[in-house]
Amino acid sequence: MPSFRCKDIGMDCNYEDKALTRGGLLKKIAAHAKTVHNLDPIPSDVMGKVNAAIK
Repeated sequence: MPSFRCKDIGMDCNYEDKALTRGGLLKKIAAHAKTVHNLDPIPSDVMGKVNAAIK
């Protein structure tokens, strides 16, 4: 089950989540990034870090 933590990409944020699929997790991450970090869309450099941090 893929998981992600904002701290893993250097953010001062306690957000962590998991989902059944990578695609489902990316949707959750995008919603979090938009509402909490005002990132809409997520910049490509940050998205690269997100993809690398998904476990």
